[in-house]
Amino acid sequence: MVRRMRLWARFGLLTLLVLVLVLVSMPGCGSDTPADLGSNQSTDTTAEENGAPESLRLAEADSGGSFEIQAGGTMDIALEANPSTGYFWELADPDPEASLLEQVREPIFVSDDPNSVGSGGILTFTFRAVDKGEMIIKLVYLPPGGGDAPAKTFQIDITVR
Repeated sequence: MVRRMRLWARFGLLTLLVLVLVLVSMPGCGSDTPADLGSNQSTDTTAEENGAPESLRLAEADSGGSFEIQAGGTMDIALEANPSTGYFWELADPDPEASLLEQVREPIFVSDDPNSVGSGGILTFTFRAVDKGEMIIKLVYLPPGGGDAPAKTFQIDITVR
């Protein structure tokens, strides 16, 4: 009789342990702290409503395309560059009054080979979408001295939702 009671007690403890593990591993059964409640809900709803992402990362291959982003979102444009040659990327029409985007900081250059002097790399511009609407953003890769004809251009149509 005592042996059967120990067996049932072990079975009950094992069942309880399995139940707790199942509940903990179920999606949506995590923390209910205020930071977790609804913090992503309005963002997800907004993204679903307008279909625009909160952030974009674009490269030279994306030139000529049309893209959408949510107001308040960020957009990175990563372009090949080699500052040691004197060539530089700049906005073709950096009129801040007419822009739906604001440049967040100075572009960041990351070398392909930091151990080699004069190596090329990637120059990344970061923008924040500050107002809704449509615009064209154009960057030009200018030779030393800022000659008239750019060596390369990057241009996209952007819609801020």
